[in-house]
Amino acid sequence: MINKNHLGFAVLLGLLGLLVNLAPIPLFGNQQLIIGNLFFVIVAIFLGPWYALLTSLLCATGLHLAWDSWHMYLLFPLEALWLGYARRKEFYTLYADITFWLLLGMPLFYLYANLVFQMPNSYMTFITLKQGINGMLYTAIGAICVTMLPNHLHIQGKLINQKRKSFNAQLTYTFTQVMTLVLLVSALIFNNNSIEQQQKDVKLNLEDSAAHLGKATESFIQGHISAIDNAARWLSLSNYDSAQWQSLLSKLHQSYPFFISMLIADDEALISAASPISRLDKDVVKNKDLSIRDRHYFQEAFYNQLTFISPAFLGRGFGSDPIVAISAPIYSRDNHVTPIGIIEGSLNLTKFASIDERNREYHEQAMVLTDENDLVIYASESLQLAPLTPLKVATSGQRYRTSLNMINFRKLDSLSPEFAYTKYVLKNGWSLYVVMPFEPLIKQVEQQYLTTFSLLFVAFIITILLIKVISYRLTQPLETIAKKFSQWGMTQHQDEVMSDTTPKEIYALSSSIQKSKQELISYQLELEEKVALRTVELEDANLKLQALAERDELTHLYNRRYVENHFANIHDMCKRSYAALAFCIIDIDHFKKINDTYGHQMGDKALVALAELMQQFFKRDTDIVSRYGGEEFLLVLPQCNALQVEQHLNQFREQVAAYQIEVPGRQAIGMTISIGAVISNAGYMSDIDHWFKMADLNLYEAKENGRNRVVCSLLSADDQFS
Repeated sequence: MINKNHLGFAVLLGLLGLLVNLAPIPLFGNQQLIIGNLFFVIVAIFLGPWYALLTSLLCATGLHLAWDSWHMYLLFPLEALWLGYARRKEFYTLYADITFWLLLGMPLFYLYANLVFQMPNSYMTFITLKQGINGMLYTAIGAICVTMLPNHLHIQGKLINQKRKSFNAQLTYTFTQVMTLVLLVSALIFNNNSIEQQQKDVKLNLEDSAAHLGKATESFIQGHISAIDNAARWLSLSNYDSAQWQSLLSKLHQSYPFFISMLIADDEALISAASPISRLDKDVVKNKDLSIRDRHYFQEAFYNQLTFISPAFLGRGFGSDPIVAISAPIYSRDNHVTPIGIIEGSLNLTKFASIDERNREYHEQAMVLTDENDLVIYASESLQLAPLTPLKVATSGQRYRTSLNMINFRKLDSLSPEFAYTKYVLKNGWSLYVVMPFEPLIKQVEQQYLTTFSLLFVAFIITILLIKVISYRLTQPLETIAKKFSQWGMTQHQDEVMSDTTPKEIYALSSSIQKSKQELISYQLELEEKVALRTVELEDANLKLQALAERDELTHLYNRRYVENHFANIHDMCKRSYAALAFCIIDIDHFKKINDTYGHQMGDKALVALAELMQQFFKRDTDIVSRYGGEEFLLVLPQCNALQVEQHLNQFREQVAAYQIEVPGRQAIGMTISIGAVISNAGYMSDIDHWFKMADLNLYEAKENGRNRVVCSLLSADDQFS
């Protein structure tokens, strides 16, 4: 049956849990700490499984609103039922919760996470372990709240232990609760601070690497731009004619090996010289059959007269390698207004790998270099990004609590981040991404949590063992004292039950109890003697009081009080057995005349004689014969034959009329009686006053019709309302 107070208590705590769970405490990544579930732990301790189930559903609703996930509707109600049933079996809640997470909770969550969540496998162990630790944390908080709550604030009708726990067990569990909470909170704070510092270090390393690599790349590019620019000026100011440019270009190329090729073109955009010449047909150069008029690097350098660095593109004539062209105009010595050609160098993009390898501080870091059109110029081999392909990225980890910037290169739709990154924009508009895989960081965090909580578990076991030893040393002397001093014949001195490790307070208690015990034994012997004497006297007095309370002093019949006290039970007995009940009032006719004529002593003698006749005639164990007052007597006949009651009463009336009372010195006297009786089957009301009223009406009728007669009537249920 549902208790409205218990239901209201469960709903109230469930709503509190819902509100608290709307704002979980963030940990590393997308993991959060749940505190609101402590409310269904409290309900499980107080009220058992089913009310705890209701509270847990409300708490889970808060998490569903915060996380938009359904797994909490499976896991936490199951935990609430487990804790509730463990409470009914009187298992300590914290021990039960640890068992739940080890045997059922963490395996179920790991299975669910693998099926539903899109996360790296390495992340599963971390979040599963976090679930178990979190469950033990809020259970410890809830159990401590119940322990600290004063008894007068406990809910009425709560679950009560049927078996009393030993002091040793209670002390051990209390210390375990406190130590569990302290160790878990300390470990979480330590890990959180440690992880925060690790993230700061990773972010700083990424930023330092990006700045270092960016500047190295800028220096590399700027050096080759300067080389082309200086070569163009040198050719413009020299006295060499175009026939000598081939040898000059070959020597220049030897000084800048990171150019995959170099060339000089005339004002018609035809190649006049190239290096290495081996990659280009000499006849083509000699006959000037290869035109580069359609290339941006020729148009920008020749027509706009700029030192130009191009976006990445596929080479032509010197192979199909992806390249970046750097070009500058060449003028004649006498005319610096109109160019006579250009000089161009094609940077080998794969040469950026030397910068990558030379400047990478951590092996897990990688770099991506893109031009102003977001085409990949260079990417570390581990990223598997082909040159000249558009760089497609997606920012991720928006729900992660981290100071790192997150990015995905492969799984663009995944909410789980692939890399932490820092972006550096070069002066020429290129972008440099320095990235680090997020998974190793997760593994590092996971390893840290595993190490921390492994040490925590060892500390937890050692703490429990230590607490049990301490509590045993405290409770064992007390238990020994209790057992020894419960034996009143004990003669051993207290030193025989105390060890050298016994606290001095307990030793003093033992000495005090020993001394008090000896005094108490002597007092007890004296008291037992007095109690035995007083008990005998009290029993005699109780018998007399009971007789006075229930018996008439003159006739020794039951009195009015007895009948009134027992009538309801007699009525119920008849009702259960569907039997008839007769209620009779017997009155001595002209009793006043007997008193006036023969004196009150003869009147008393007449009353006693009638009492004896009634006891002899109505002698069933269930019949109640009593003196109601004066000359009136009550007769209650349970389980009687309704058809024979009147005849039976008339027989008694005739017996009384034939009885003679001896009067010393005078003629014997007789007496008659009038009887008013009512009979009813089962179901008639149990109010004795109503029975008396109906019987008294019949007695009045007997008196009015001449006395010495019986007037008997059968009552029905309708008479109850007349």
